[in-house]
Amino acid sequence: MRFFFSTVWAVAEKDLRLELRERESLAVMVVFTLLVLTLFSFAFGPGQGGKEAAPLQAGVLWVAFLFASVTGFSRSMGIERESHGFSAMRLSPADPAAIYFGKMGAIVFLVAVMEAAGFAALAVFYRAPVWENLGPLALVALVATLGISAIGTLFAAMTAQTKTRDILLPVLMFPLLAPVLIGAVKATAAILAGGGWEETGDWVKLIGAYDLIFISVAAVMFEYVLEE
Repeated sequence: MRFFFSTVWAVAEKDLRLELRERESLAVMVVFTLLVLTLFSFAFGPGQGGKEAAPLQAGVLWVAFLFASVTGFSRSMGIERESHGFSAMRLSPADPAAIYFGKMGAIVFLVAVMEAAGFAALAVFYRAPVWENLGPLALVALVATLGISAIGTLFAAMTAQTKTRDILLPVLMFPLLAPVLIGAVKATAAILAGGGWEETGDWVKLIGAYDLIFISVAAVMFEYVLEE
């Protein structure tokens, strides 16, 4: 068990060290998210608040997060493809599930930083009540990020060796992420509109159940992905 967790940490630390050194994925993810939010703030009018605007704000926010995340997934596995890291993973005695959780952990961190910038931009450009509801929004972001990262890590590894990986990844990933995206949008909109746990609890539970199922399945399947 100790070797398992040390492997998780080693893989995550390696990916994050490379990202901090090159600063490619995170910069693109943050810039893309801010650009989308800025453009839509001009399209729909910045500062339009109230309960009526909450669904629009939540929808724009999570669509921006979803598309920006693809960059992080592609880059994470692209590093392994360029350095023949998958071959080294197959030959190592490490548990494939530990490698999966390490890769996923690094992606969760990058996505979380991007989401922090996105929520801050939402508060500034749309005057949304983000700071007043920081705790509930953080909970929704956490469970949604785990789901997005779980699926993204698995399918990024599956498509890393293909020539059409940049097109194939979102095509495979987005349909499976529909429950997470819908739940995140609904919960975020309810929170921004002033709703409590009664309005958001069921959506958070739905995303949490999705996370448990797909993280378990992806951790098991990652061994077969490495063998391909």
